[in-house]
This record gives sequence, C-alpha cells and structure tokens, in this order.
Amino acid sequence: AQPDEHEVKFAEMFTRRAGRGQCVNQPYLGCREFAASFSYVESPEKAVAAIEETRELGFMLYDLDFEDPTDPKPRFFRAQLKSGIVDIPDWNSKEVVG
Repeated sequence: AQPDEHEVKFAEMFTRRAGRGQCVNQPYLGCREFAASFSYVESPEKAVAAIEETRELGFMLYDLDFEDPTDPKPRFFRAQLKSGIVDIPDWNSKEVVG
C-alpha cells in the first residue's frame, strides 16, 4: 500500500473478489498442477467442518530455493494431514529439506 492508501481499501477489495470467486492467481497446493478450489466464508458458523481424516501425504514441494539464481533447487517437506489440516513449516525450519 502507498502511504495515502488505507488497509480498509484492500480488505474490501479482497472481500468483494473472494465473494465472487475471483482471484488474480489461482491458488494451488505445492505445484500449479494441483489447483485449489476455494470459497469465501463470511462467518465461521457458515464454514464447512474440516474432514476428520489423518494420514501421511509424503513429500510435498515447498518452493524453489533461488539462493543461486542460475541453479534453483527444489525444497520439500513431509506433509501430514491431521484432522483435515496440513500445517506448513517455516522455510528455515529443519523440516524443509532439499
């Protein structure tokens, strides 16, 4: 945001676009080949309950490490689904390898 712009402007833009199912870039899970569907939830009471499934998902691509721009290296983490939620570790954590 610019100094003369307010957070409210951006929050309203997000609410308007997400409510219509619009996004600048389609969200994805790890790779663009795994597009994520989403819907805007105005209040937690209207939210769909998380699935109760828990299981190992194996290694998932976290991102590419561009420390050497001429040779980006893939970084991975071991994804685990716990009651329908996948927690993503911090980039610098020991869980991210590659």
